[in-house]
Amino acid sequence: MGNTDIVTAPLSDANEKNTTEHSTIFDDVFRTIAQKMPQLLIPLINEVFHTSYSDKDHFEQLRNEHYEKFGTVVTDSIIRIGNHIYHLECQSSKDKTMVIRMFEYDISIAIEHASFESNDIWEIEFPQSCVLYIRNHRSLPDFHEAIVKFADGQKIRYRVPIIQAKKYTVDRIFEKRLLILLPYHILRYEHFLKHNGTDLKRVQHLLDDFRKVNRKLEETSEKEQKSHLYMDMIVLIEEIADYIIPEDNQIRKGLGEIMGGKILKLRSEELLELGEARGEARGEARGEARGRLTGLHEAKIDAIQNMIDLGLTREQILRKYSPEEYEEAINSMSVKA
Repeated sequence: MGNTDIVTAPLSDANEKNTTEHSTIFDDVFRTIAQKMPQLLIPLINEVFHTSYSDKDHFEQLRNEHYEKFGTVVTDSIIRIGNHIYHLECQSSKDKTMVIRMFEYDISIAIEHASFESNDIWEIEFPQSCVLYIRNHRSLPDFHEAIVKFADGQKIRYRVPIIQAKKYTVDRIFEKRLLILLPYHILRYEHFLKHNGTDLKRVQHLLDDFRKVNRKLEETSEKEQKSHLYMDMIVLIEEIADYIIPEDNQIRKGLGEIMGGKILKLRSEELLELGEARGEARGEARGEARGRLTGLHEAKIDAIQNMIDLGLTREQILRKYSPEEYEEAINSMSVKA
Protein backbone atom coordinates (compact mmCIF):
# COMPACT_ATOMS: atom_id res chain seq x y z
CA MET A 1 0.00 0.00 0.00
CA GLY A 2 3.04 2.24 0.19
CA ASN A 3 4.28 4.24 3.15
CA THR A 4 1.61 6.07 5.09
CA ASP A 5 1.78 8.53 7.93
CA ILE A 6 0.15 6.38 10.61
CA VAL A 7 -1.06 8.17 13.72
CA THR A 8 0.71 6.96 16.83
CA ALA A 9 -2.18 7.69 19.20
CA PRO A 10 -4.97 5.14 18.62
CA LEU A 11 -8.13 6.53 17.12
CA SER A 12 -11.46 5.48 18.58
CA ASP A 13 -13.39 2.90 16.62
CA ALA A 14 -16.49 4.07 14.77
CA ASN A 15 -19.77 3.35 16.50
CA GLU A 16 -20.90 0.21 14.72
CA LYS A 17 -24.53 0.76 15.69
CA ASN A 18 -24.57 4.02 13.78
CA THR A 19 -22.28 3.35 10.83
CA THR A 20 -24.81 1.27 8.95
CA GLU A 21 -27.45 4.02 9.13
CA HIS A 22 -27.67 7.34 7.34
CA SER A 23 -24.43 6.72 5.45
CA THR A 24 -25.84 8.18 2.24
CA ILE A 25 -24.01 11.48 2.77
CA PHE A 26 -20.63 9.71 2.60
CA ASP A 27 -21.59 7.92 -0.61
CA ASP A 28 -22.97 11.14 -2.06
CA VAL A 29 -19.78 13.05 -1.36
CA PHE A 30 -17.60 10.33 -2.89
CA ARG A 31 -19.75 10.08 -6.00
CA THR A 32 -19.84 13.87 -6.29
CA ILE A 33 -16.05 13.88 -6.34
CA ALA A 34 -15.99 10.97 -8.80
CA GLN A 35 -18.38 12.75 -11.16
CA LYS A 36 -17.39 16.40 -10.73
CA MET A 37 -13.70 16.14 -9.77
CA PRO A 38 -12.59 12.77 -11.21
CA GLN A 39 -8.98 13.93 -11.44
CA LEU A 40 -8.80 13.50 -7.65
CA LEU A 41 -9.18 9.74 -8.10
CA ILE A 42 -5.83 9.48 -9.90
CA PRO A 43 -3.59 10.01 -6.82
CA LEU A 44 -5.71 7.47 -4.92
CA ILE A 45 -5.12 4.93 -7.68
CA ASN A 46 -1.39 5.71 -7.60
CA GLU A 47 -1.30 5.21 -3.82
CA VAL A 48 -3.11 1.87 -3.81
CA PHE A 49 -1.74 0.25 -6.96
CA HIS A 50 1.75 1.82 -6.97
CA THR A 51 1.22 3.43 -10.35
CA SER A 52 2.54 6.82 -11.42
CA TYR A 53 -0.21 8.40 -13.50
CA SER A 54 -0.13 12.18 -13.82
CA ASP A 55 -2.90 14.75 -14.21
CA LYS A 56 -2.11 14.83 -17.91
CA ASP A 57 -2.77 11.12 -18.49
CA HIS A 58 -6.03 10.55 -20.33
CA PHE A 59 -8.69 8.70 -18.37
CA GLU A 60 -12.26 7.69 -19.08
CA GLN A 61 -15.08 7.38 -16.59
CA LEU A 62 -17.08 4.25 -17.27
CA ARG A 63 -20.72 3.51 -16.56
CA ASN A 64 -21.22 2.56 -12.92
CA GLU A 65 -24.60 0.85 -13.32
CA HIS A 66 -24.70 -2.80 -14.33
CA TYR A 67 -27.99 -4.50 -15.02
CA GLU A 68 -28.36 -8.06 -13.84
CA LYS A 69 -31.09 -10.65 -13.52
CA PHE A 70 -31.87 -9.74 -9.92
CA GLY A 71 -31.58 -5.98 -10.21
CA THR A 72 -29.15 -3.14 -10.78
CA VAL A 73 -25.63 -3.17 -9.32
CA VAL A 74 -24.35 0.38 -8.74
CA THR A 75 -20.67 0.93 -8.05
CA ASP A 76 -19.03 4.10 -6.71
CA SER A 77 -16.48 4.76 -9.44
CA ILE A 78 -14.98 2.98 -12.45
CA ILE A 79 -12.16 4.56 -14.44
CA ARG A 80 -10.20 3.35 -17.44
CA ILE A 81 -6.61 4.56 -17.84
CA GLY A 82 -4.93 3.12 -20.91
CA ASN A 83 -5.71 -0.59 -20.97
CA HIS A 84 -6.44 -0.81 -17.24
CA ILE A 85 -9.80 -0.51 -15.51
CA TYR A 86 -9.93 0.62 -11.87
CA HIS A 87 -12.90 0.12 -9.57
CA LEU A 88 -13.04 2.19 -6.36
CA GLU A 89 -15.55 1.80 -3.53
CA CYS A 90 -16.03 4.08 -0.52
CA GLN A 91 -17.11 2.31 2.67
CA SER A 92 -18.01 3.78 6.06
CA SER A 93 -18.96 0.64 8.03
CA LYS A 94 -17.29 -2.71 8.55
CA ASP A 95 -19.06 -5.40 6.59
CA LYS A 96 -18.13 -9.10 6.61
CA THR A 97 -19.78 -9.53 3.23
CA MET A 98 -17.81 -6.71 1.59
CA VAL A 99 -15.61 -9.14 -0.33
CA ILE A 100 -18.73 -10.81 -1.75
CA ARG A 101 -20.12 -7.46 -2.82
CA MET A 102 -16.82 -6.51 -4.45
CA PHE A 103 -16.72 -9.84 -6.29
CA GLU A 104 -20.26 -9.22 -7.53
CA TYR A 105 -19.32 -5.72 -8.71
CA ASP A 106 -16.09 -6.86 -10.32
CA ILE A 107 -17.57 -9.77 -12.20
CA SER A 108 -20.27 -7.44 -13.58
CA ILE A 109 -17.59 -5.01 -14.74
CA ALA A 110 -15.45 -7.83 -16.18
CA ILE A 111 -18.34 -9.32 -18.15
CA GLU A 112 -19.36 -5.94 -19.54
CA HIS A 113 -15.83 -5.34 -20.83
CA ALA A 114 -15.06 -8.92 -21.89
CA SER A 115 -13.39 -9.37 -25.28
CA PHE A 116 -13.69 -12.10 -27.89
CA GLU A 117 -10.20 -13.11 -28.92
CA SER A 118 -9.11 -14.30 -32.39
CA ASN A 119 -8.77 -17.88 -31.17
CA ASP A 120 -12.51 -17.95 -30.42
CA ILE A 121 -11.99 -17.75 -26.66
CA TRP A 122 -13.56 -15.07 -24.53
CA GLU A 123 -11.21 -13.13 -22.28
CA ILE A 124 -12.77 -11.91 -19.04
CA GLU A 125 -10.44 -9.60 -17.13
CA PHE A 126 -11.29 -8.37 -13.65
CA PRO A 127 -10.70 -4.69 -12.86
CA GLN A 128 -8.14 -3.56 -10.32
CA SER A 129 -10.28 -2.75 -7.32
CA CYS A 130 -9.92 -1.29 -3.86
CA VAL A 131 -12.07 -0.26 -0.89
CA LEU A 132 -11.54 3.07 0.86
CA TYR A 133 -12.61 2.99 4.52
CA ILE A 134 -13.33 6.50 5.70
CA ARG A 135 -14.19 5.88 9.37
CA ASN A 136 -12.00 4.72 12.25
CA HIS A 137 -12.06 0.94 12.45
CA ARG A 138 -9.84 -1.40 14.40
CA SER A 139 -8.40 -4.60 13.03
CA LEU A 140 -8.99 -4.00 9.35
CA PRO A 141 -6.79 -6.28 7.22
CA ASP A 142 -4.74 -5.08 4.28
CA PHE A 143 -7.00 -6.97 1.89
CA HIS A 144 -10.49 -8.37 1.57
CA GLU A 145 -9.99 -11.97 0.47
CA ALA A 146 -12.01 -14.95 -0.76
CA ILE A 147 -11.19 -18.31 -2.32
CA VAL A 148 -12.95 -18.90 -5.64
CA LYS A 149 -13.27 -22.60 -6.51
CA PHE A 150 -13.95 -23.64 -10.09
CA ALA A 151 -15.59 -26.89 -11.19
CA ASP A 152 -12.33 -28.23 -12.68
CA GLY A 153 -10.58 -27.97 -9.31
CA GLN A 154 -8.85 -24.64 -9.78
CA LYS A 155 -8.69 -22.36 -6.75
CA ILE A 156 -8.10 -18.63 -7.16
CA ARG A 157 -7.50 -16.22 -4.27
CA TYR A 158 -9.53 -13.10 -4.96
CA ARG A 159 -7.97 -10.11 -3.16
CA VAL A 160 -9.07 -6.50 -2.90
CA PRO A 161 -6.70 -4.01 -1.24
CA ILE A 162 -7.97 -1.81 1.57
CA ILE A 163 -6.96 1.80 2.17
CA GLN A 164 -7.86 3.56 5.43
CA ALA A 165 -8.36 7.33 5.53
CA LYS A 166 -7.41 7.46 9.23
CA LYS A 167 -3.80 6.59 8.40
CA TYR A 168 -3.21 9.88 6.61
CA THR A 169 -2.48 13.13 8.39
CA VAL A 170 -3.05 16.51 6.72
CA ASP A 171 0.62 16.77 5.73
CA ARG A 172 0.59 13.30 4.22
CA ILE A 173 -2.64 13.97 2.33
CA PHE A 174 -1.13 16.98 0.57
CA GLU A 175 2.25 15.32 0.09
CA LYS A 176 0.57 12.47 -1.78
CA ARG A 177 -2.10 14.74 -3.32
CA LEU A 178 -4.87 12.64 -1.77
CA LEU A 179 -7.29 15.57 -1.63
CA ILE A 180 -10.14 13.10 -2.02
CA LEU A 181 -9.62 12.25 1.67
CA LEU A 182 -10.14 15.82 2.94
CA PRO A 183 -13.96 15.74 3.29
CA TYR A 184 -13.60 12.65 5.49
CA HIS A 185 -10.84 14.04 7.68
CA ILE A 186 -13.34 15.18 10.33
CA LEU A 187 -14.23 11.51 10.90
CA ARG A 188 -10.92 11.11 12.73
CA TYR A 189 -12.55 13.12 15.52
CA GLU A 190 -15.99 11.52 15.32
CA HIS A 191 -15.90 9.66 18.64
CA PHE A 192 -14.49 12.70 20.44
CA LEU A 193 -17.15 15.01 19.01
CA LYS A 194 -20.00 12.74 20.00
CA HIS A 195 -18.85 11.81 23.49
CA ASN A 196 -16.45 14.33 25.02
CA GLY A 197 -16.24 17.28 22.68
CA THR A 198 -15.45 19.76 25.45
CA ASP A 199 -11.81 18.84 25.99
CA LEU A 200 -10.22 22.21 25.17
CA LYS A 201 -6.88 20.71 24.19
CA ARG A 202 -8.50 18.31 21.73
CA VAL A 203 -10.77 21.05 20.44
CA GLN A 204 -7.76 23.24 19.74
CA HIS A 205 -5.99 20.36 18.02
CA LEU A 206 -9.01 19.81 15.76
CA LEU A 207 -9.29 23.48 14.84
CA ASP A 208 -5.54 23.74 14.22
CA ASP A 209 -5.78 20.69 11.97
CA PHE A 210 -8.42 22.39 9.82
CA ARG A 211 -6.55 25.68 9.79
CA LYS A 212 -3.75 23.68 8.20
CA VAL A 213 -6.20 22.14 5.74
CA ASN A 214 -7.44 25.61 4.86
CA ARG A 215 -3.94 27.02 4.43
CA LYS A 216 -2.67 24.14 2.33
CA LEU A 217 -5.78 24.13 0.15
CA GLU A 218 -5.32 27.84 -0.48
CA GLU A 219 -1.65 27.33 -1.34
CA THR A 220 -2.56 24.51 -3.73
CA SER A 221 -5.32 26.60 -5.27
CA GLU A 222 -3.03 29.56 -5.90
CA LYS A 223 -0.19 27.42 -7.21
CA GLU A 224 -2.37 25.48 -9.64
CA GLN A 225 -4.85 28.31 -10.31
CA LYS A 226 -7.84 26.15 -9.41
CA SER A 227 -9.96 28.29 -7.11
CA HIS A 228 -13.10 26.41 -8.14
CA LEU A 229 -11.57 23.17 -6.89
CA TYR A 230 -10.73 24.82 -3.58
CA MET A 231 -14.26 26.08 -3.12
CA ASP A 232 -15.92 22.82 -4.13
CA MET A 233 -13.72 20.92 -1.70
CA ILE A 234 -14.58 23.25 1.18
CA VAL A 235 -18.28 22.77 0.48
CA LEU A 236 -17.82 18.99 0.72
CA ILE A 237 -15.73 19.32 3.90
CA GLU A 238 -18.45 21.43 5.51
CA GLU A 239 -21.15 19.04 4.31
CA ILE A 240 -19.75 16.12 6.26
CA ALA A 241 -18.61 18.28 9.19
CA ASP A 242 -22.15 19.60 9.63
CA TYR A 243 -23.43 16.03 9.63
CA ILE A 244 -20.86 14.78 12.16
CA ILE A 245 -20.64 17.71 14.60
CA PRO A 246 -23.62 17.99 16.98
CA GLU A 247 -25.61 21.18 16.46
CA ASP A 248 -25.03 22.38 20.03
CA ASN A 249 -21.26 21.92 19.82
CA GLN A 250 -19.29 25.19 19.59
CA ILE A 251 -16.77 23.47 17.31
CA ARG A 252 -19.32 23.73 14.52
CA LYS A 253 -19.15 27.55 14.68
CA GLY A 254 -15.36 27.59 14.97
CA LEU A 255 -14.91 25.28 12.01
CA GLY A 256 -17.43 27.25 9.99
CA GLU A 257 -15.48 30.45 10.58
CA ILE A 258 -12.24 28.77 9.53
CA MET A 259 -13.57 27.18 6.34
CA GLY A 260 -16.63 29.26 5.46
CA GLY A 261 -15.05 32.69 5.49
CA LYS A 262 -12.48 31.70 2.92
CA ILE A 263 -14.98 30.33 0.42
CA LEU A 264 -16.97 33.55 0.64
CA LYS A 265 -13.83 35.53 -0.07
CA LEU A 266 -12.68 33.40 -2.98
CA ARG A 267 -16.03 33.10 -4.68
CA SER A 268 -16.77 36.79 -4.36
CA GLU A 269 -13.34 37.74 -5.68
CA GLU A 270 -13.71 35.43 -8.65
CA LEU A 271 -17.11 36.86 -9.51
CA LEU A 272 -16.02 40.42 -8.85
CA GLU A 273 -13.27 39.93 -11.41
CA LEU A 274 -15.88 38.64 -13.82
CA GLY A 275 -18.03 41.65 -13.01
CA GLU A 276 -15.18 44.01 -13.71
CA ALA A 277 -14.71 42.40 -17.10
CA ARG A 278 -18.41 42.80 -17.82
CA GLY A 279 -18.25 46.40 -16.66
CA GLU A 280 -15.31 47.17 -18.89
CA ALA A 281 -17.11 45.68 -21.86
CA ARG A 282 -20.14 47.86 -21.21
CA GLY A 283 -17.82 50.82 -20.68
CA GLU A 284 -17.05 50.90 -24.38
CA ALA A 285 -20.64 51.83 -24.99
CA ARG A 286 -21.60 53.79 -21.85
CA GLY A 287 -18.34 55.09 -20.48
CA GLU A 288 -15.65 53.06 -18.78
CA ALA A 289 -16.19 54.38 -15.23
CA ARG A 290 -19.93 53.84 -15.27
CA GLY A 291 -19.52 50.43 -16.83
CA ARG A 292 -17.06 49.32 -14.17
CA LEU A 293 -19.37 50.36 -11.35
CA THR A 294 -22.31 48.59 -12.96
CA GLY A 295 -20.23 45.50 -13.52
CA LEU A 296 -19.05 45.42 -9.93
CA HIS A 297 -22.58 45.72 -8.62
CA GLU A 298 -23.85 42.97 -10.92
CA ALA A 299 -20.92 40.79 -9.88
CA LYS A 300 -21.84 41.20 -6.22
CA ILE A 301 -25.38 40.04 -6.97
CA ASP A 302 -24.00 37.11 -8.99
CA ALA A 303 -21.67 36.22 -6.13
CA ILE A 304 -24.49 36.18 -3.58
CA GLN A 305 -26.65 34.04 -5.83
CA ASN A 306 -23.83 31.55 -6.33
CA MET A 307 -23.27 31.39 -2.58
CA ILE A 308 -26.96 30.64 -2.09
CA ASP A 309 -26.69 27.89 -4.70
CA LEU A 310 -23.70 26.48 -2.80
CA GLY A 311 -25.86 26.24 0.34
CA LEU A 312 -24.35 29.08 2.36
CA THR A 313 -26.64 30.65 4.97
CA ARG A 314 -27.89 34.22 5.06
CA GLU A 315 -25.71 34.89 8.12
CA GLN A 316 -22.58 33.68 6.30
CA ILE A 317 -23.31 35.83 3.26
CA LEU A 318 -23.99 38.94 5.33
CA ARG A 319 -20.44 38.76 6.67
CA LYS A 320 -19.37 39.93 3.22
CA TYR A 321 -22.35 41.73 1.71
CA SER A 322 -25.06 44.14 2.87
CA PRO A 323 -28.67 43.12 3.63
CA GLU A 324 -29.80 45.29 0.69
CA GLU A 325 -27.53 43.40 -1.73
CA TYR A 326 -28.72 40.10 -0.30
CA GLU A 327 -32.39 41.04 -0.77
CA GLU A 328 -31.72 42.24 -4.33
CA ALA A 329 -30.07 38.90 -5.15
CA ILE A 330 -33.03 36.97 -3.70
CA ASN A 331 -35.54 39.08 -5.63
CA SER A 332 -33.55 38.69 -8.83
CA MET A 333 -33.51 34.89 -8.42
CA SER A 334 -37.30 34.94 -7.94
CA VAL A 335 -37.77 36.92 -11.14
CA LYS A 336 -35.55 34.53 -13.13
CA ALA A 337 -37.45 31.53 -11.75
